[in-house]
Amino acid sequence: MEKYLSIARNAAVEVHGQQAVGDLLGTLQEDHEGVLTFMFASKLKGYPDWSVNVTMYIDGADATVSEVVLTPSDSSLVAPKWVPWSERLADYKALQAAMEAEAAAAALEADDQDEEADEDSEDDVDEDAAEESADEVDSEDADSDSAVSDVPESPESQDDADAARGKGKGFFKWKTLRGGKKRK
Repeated sequence: MEKYLSIARNAAVEVHGQQAVGDLLGTLQEDHEGVLTFMFASKLKGYPDWSVNVTMYIDGADATVSEVVLTPSDSSLVAPKWVPWSERLADYKALQAAMEAEAAAAALEADDQDEEADEDSEDDVDEDAAEESADEVDSEDADSDSAVSDVPESPESQDDADAARGKGKGFFKWKTLRGGKKRK
């Protein structure tokens, strides 16, 4: 048995390195006659509670190494059960649809809150605007009467008006360009 143990250890060290192979955990007699598995503790970083297993076929004095594998124990962290792509895709699509529905509901709620806030602010603005416009109309009437009558007309403005035959310069130019005719 010592001879087979040394062959199994050498095979494990050759595959995983001296630093990765620990003490012998035990042996396992396989279902087939002459097949024996030696289990060594794994010292690999990131693989706690795993073992380096060396399976050998023993025929009398001859021994042949069949495989060297790293296997998890019952307490090791192992990957979850494999799920077919179609099921994973269906789960993903369902999650995306749920997230979109949630986002749409949140957007509607935010819009409703914005509309309520806008209505409240519009009511406030309407009241303020009505008060301000009433004040402005009163002050504009008073200001316009006094401002127009107090300012004398300049001689230049009279010349401009005469040149345009009583119409403003801008209107005169536009009418000339549009009609293609120049008035004298």
